[in-house]
Amino acid sequence: MTLLWFSVLSAPLLIGIALTAMVMVGGYTAPAMLLPEEQLRTAALGAMALMLICSRPLRNIILSPSAIAARPLQGAATDSDANTSAIGKTQASMFMLLGMLDAVSMIVVALCLIQADYQLALLNGTYTLVLAVIAKPDFATLIRETVSQLHRA
Repeated sequence: MTLLWFSVLSAPLLIGIALTAMVMVGGYTAPAMLLPEEQLRTAALGAMALMLICSRPLRNIILSPSAIAARPLQGAATDSDANTSAIGKTQASMFMLLGMLDAVSMIVVALCLIQADYQLALLNGTYTLVLAVIAKPDFATLIRETVSQLHRA
């Protein structure tokens, strides 16, 4: 799960590197200027800072063992054992958190592609990796705690 965590959150950096190559080597130019460059950078940096501040509290809310245990898991058999159920629920909760954390990065990536701003794209990719390190949960402990929570319920 840790490998999946970092591979999803490293995508903006890979896109930033590709955009840099497109601009520097391929001569890619901006198809549209939606926002002035300074306004885009200021808004993007503000959104990134807000995500860094909110990431741990958001992780603690979404990935608390009691919240994971209470969350229904679609498509799972109701008679499955606690270990299988805990792993499935933890994975589903992880993807929910990944989607929330990656939303701001992907919006910034889209704006960078539209405006051909490779510097902001690289900064956004670096920020997303820092966000991945800051918000990364301990999956083994989380699964064990969720199993014990499911046994109590």
